[in-house]
Amino acid sequence: MKKTLSRLLPLLLLSLLIVSCEYPRTTDWQSKPVSYYKPGLWNKPHLTWRLNTLTPIPRHLCEHELLREIDKSFRSWEPGRVFTFSPSKGGRADIVVGFDAAPGKSWDGRLGIMTDAAFPWTANRGHIYLDPSEWWSTKSFAWLGDPITDWLPYSIGNMLGLPHTERFGSSNGRGPFGLPGREDFESLRLLYAADSLSPTGACYVTGHSGYRFSAH
Repeated sequence: MKKTLSRLLPLLLLSLLIVSCEYPRTTDWQSKPVSYYKPGLWNKPHLTWRLNTLTPIPRHLCEHELLREIDKSFRSWEPGRVFTFSPSKGGRADIVVGFDAAPGKSWDGRLGIMTDAAFPWTANRGHIYLDPSEWWSTKSFAWLGDPITDWLPYSIGNMLGLPHTERFGSSNGRGPFGLPGREDFESLRLLYAADSLSPTGACYVTGHSGYRFSAH
């Protein structure tokens, strides 16, 4: 009996290890309850977006492909389990993405600042701006040009309330950024957690987002 148990014990431990790898436990940040009643932040779990067609779209971009990549950028934040997104079916939308500049601001030309976004506690909340002079691409990889999905997710994070950071490997640092990852999801979940403090404009570094090079 003892010999049988000694032989089975390693197999039992191995099976437990496989199960724990196959079904990872929910981490602390994923289990935190979310509040949509925090001042200065978005107050609902589902947000709609639309493309601002009143300002010119760069000629080399196909609007259908552009909408696809914008949708992909928004949905890349959904694994954080704080928000879901969908394109507006007409009329008003919570978020507007456009190739224009924020009120009172201007772009610095190609190879400079790529994107800008309004934090949710500001007057222009829900607006994301893309520099029309940049050579944007609707491809996931481009030898020439910048894929929308390398930059837009960063500004979506700012628009949701995440601050500018210099954290390497995060969607909220220096670009190009790519799609958000676990650290970004954790930051967003903690920002909207019921037991965390509400942000104010003074807490974060405001201004343009999406620096191609170091701002220093």
